[in-house]
Amino acid sequence: MTKIIQPLDIYKKLPRSNCGRCPAGSCMAFAVQFLRRMVPLSECREIDEHSKLAIEEMLSDPGDWKERRFKELFDEISAGGFSSVARDTGAVVDCDLLKIVYMGREIVLGRTGFKDALDIMDRLLILMYIKQAGSGGLSGKWAAFRDFKDGLIRSESFHGACEIPLAKMFERSREGTIKRLTALGAEKVKGYATEHSYVIYALPKLPLLVLLWPGDEEFGADCKILLDSTATVFLDVEALLYLGMALVRNIKGD
Repeated sequence: MTKIIQPLDIYKKLPRSNCGRCPAGSCMAFAVQFLRRMVPLSECREIDEHSKLAIEEMLSDPGDWKERRFKELFDEISAGGFSSVARDTGAVVDCDLLKIVYMGREIVLGRTGFKDALDIMDRLLILMYIKQAGSGGLSGKWAAFRDFKDGLIRSESFHGACEIPLAKMFERSREGTIKRLTALGAEKVKGYATEHSYVIYALPKLPLLVLLWPGDEEFGADCKILLDSTATVFLDVEALLYLGMALVRNIKGD
């Protein structure tokens, strides 16, 4: 049986700040008007990418919402021109093509879409990063996911979807996991509590520090993933959760 989406379902995904910046004036009124097709989702000035995706998922057929969100992001980016969005993100524009390094690979984006075969979530993450167009340098200071604004409420999800799977992979095959990490461009670094410490640039301004501890007779393998303290300048915290999941998926080779 198909569930009927109610205004309250939409309201729960909105910022619920009643900022007054949209035509509806309040978040509940916006939810009602959105379902009646009186206002587009883009009129909400404070909604984050994760909430947009969640609403699209509620309203779309399985799998369809991701493609719709991809098209929306791609159209917004290409309409403004690649040169305007590439600035300070680490992307390069060359002969009307946008080139960006993602998980150790140079990815090429043209006027008709991506030139490389990528999972839909990988494509969405790249477009989210380009669309956010964060600027400035990195701090060089590592932070746990829970330390970011709104990160605490999603930290268990990050641990369960990103750190635990990597720890299990490392426990099953230490050499294989390291080999797959380095294939994605990860570089071994020193000065941390484990000798198995690697920095990987998932995107040009989004380095991840992956710390892996082998198991022993008493405890299983463990993993900790840290991000540069500026990470939310370049992706919101919900998208960073997806980025961690994408790292796991790319290491697995799914």
